[in-house]
Amino acid sequence: MQGIANKLDLRQLRQFLAVAQTGSFSVAAESLGLSQSAISKGIRALEQQLGVQLLDRGPNGAQVTLFGQSLLSYCQLILSLADEAVEEMDALRGARRGALRIGGLPAALLDLVPDAALRFSEQWPDIALLFHEGLNEFLLPMLYNGRIDILFSTKPTEPLNDDFEWRLVRTEPVQIICAEQHPLAKATNITLEELSAYSWVMPPRPEPDRQTIDTLFRSSGFPRPKIVMETTSISFLRSIIRKTSYLSYLTRPGIQEQGSGITPLNIPELKLSRELYAAFRRRGVVRPTVISFLRELR
Repeated sequence: MQGIANKLDLRQLRQFLAVAQTGSFSVAAESLGLSQSAISKGIRALEQQLGVQLLDRGPNGAQVTLFGQSLLSYCQLILSLADEAVEEMDALRGARRGALRIGGLPAALLDLVPDAALRFSEQWPDIALLFHEGLNEFLLPMLYNGRIDILFSTKPTEPLNDDFEWRLVRTEPVQIICAEQHPLAKATNITLEELSAYSWVMPPRPEPDRQTIDTLFRSSGFPRPKIVMETTSISFLRSIIRKTSYLSYLTRPGIQEQGSGITPLNIPELKLSRELYAAFRRRGVVRPTVISFLRELR
């Protein structure tokens, strides 16, 4: 098996990835600037090396087999690291080219990251910054597959990948929110019992903040909040909250945006906070660039 790994050809992996993503040999060939026969020959050679069939060829296009699905995640990581290696060599030669791919929770990209990005771009003007917004469900696979280099998010509760370092960058308050015209908007000393009478809009599980709120209600003897909608979009969440009597939660940057139409509730017995981490590879070749970006988080 070690001998096979040593013979893996990056060109063949790129060809396989292109066909797997498009489902078409002709489209993959056009995107790579190769002939369709060259793509077919390269993938056949890869299949022969591995001793398995990676693609099912049919009249409706190419479908990835079970073996192909297994290879696909490794393929994305290998090619991503290869691209990073080239970019890092350019940087060490003084070319300072390449890209830093950043993922983050909406609140992080709204408040924490922008100023750091501006300062970083002044120091490294030839490094492009690419940003992806989302929740852990969307961003963690991108981090593990090498499609983003650094992630600003909460630390997941499931076992963590030992290849990654999680560095705490900020602790921020989390507040329950409602529409400005909500019956509870101007109330004081709101209790959990009063909150339990309303429906909620929340991110899907297993987001840590949602799990914290669920646990808080259960431990106080109340049922978990009734969830009427789940969303990963902060823009959609705020829009729904403005139009209804539903409740939800946000960090302070997401609440304070001018004209948002939402307001935090006064709940003395509820003290919530979120720890925001920067996650990145411990030994990745792009690590020096990541560290440079983290220095700008003043």
